[in-house]
Amino acid sequence: PVIIGGLGVMFIVAMGSSDLSVGAVAAVSATVGAYAGSKYGLWVMFPVTILIGILCGFILGMIVSRFHVSSFMASLAMLIGLRGFLNVLLVKWRQVYIPKGLTAINNFTANIIIAVVLIAIFGYIFEYTKFGYYCKGMGENENTMKSIGVDTAKIRHIAFILSGLTASIMGIVLISSVGGSSSTLGQFMEMKIQMAIFLGGVLVTGGMKSRIYKLILGSLSITIIVNGLIISGANGATSEAVEGILMMLILFLTLRMSGQNET
Repeated sequence: PVIIGGLGVMFIVAMGSSDLSVGAVAAVSATVGAYAGSKYGLWVMFPVTILIGILCGFILGMIVSRFHVSSFMASLAMLIGLRGFLNVLLVKWRQVYIPKGLTAINNFTANIIIAVVLIAIFGYIFEYTKFGYYCKGMGENENTMKSIGVDTAKIRHIAFILSGLTASIMGIVLISSVGGSSSTLGQFMEMKIQMAIFLGGVLVTGGMKSRIYKLILGSLSITIIVNGLIISGANGATSEAVEGILMMLILFLTLRMSGQNET
């Protein structure tokens, strides 16, 4: 799930921006999709979930790119709003279970196949297309991109839509693993994704050194750290504290590295 959700966020981080809403987008889109799938059939769940994810990305992208609101503040506000909306849905619908048949993807093989296919698609877009180049170029110097005729507002808007898309797919994987929705579905996933990206060596400021393989390496590293804490017997509060401290250290080091590179 960290890799899947991070594939879309990579485009945003490469620009030097951030998206803190992916966990909430995943939870809301998967919850509504599961509810629709339970009533009308499994085949309904996938388009509903993905469309909601894309819609959330479209709205957030419009706020950031067209109204020039800080991506950090806008995505944080969407995170809070969507979490509240999720609680309203759960109160109204009481219990939301996944439709029959979705458990088929709740296994290691299916998750690997989904991840590999998405890595191939988004990796190609990020590494070998003009769009990916523009995203990384905006992280280096957005004014330069504007001076050569790149519509940076449009590029940023599309990047947030891609982030919403991958967040919705991540939501399907998450909800299939637990069998239903809850108020904690997808909680802290945005932090784990950010940690994976920065732990893999991507700078906070983005730029041309942003690479998909760094997301994969960072995702494996953060998973090992979290699982290691669980195996060692650390409780939830201790694990969250360690992850928070690690996040601050990673941010400090990446900012320090970016400052040295500029010097």
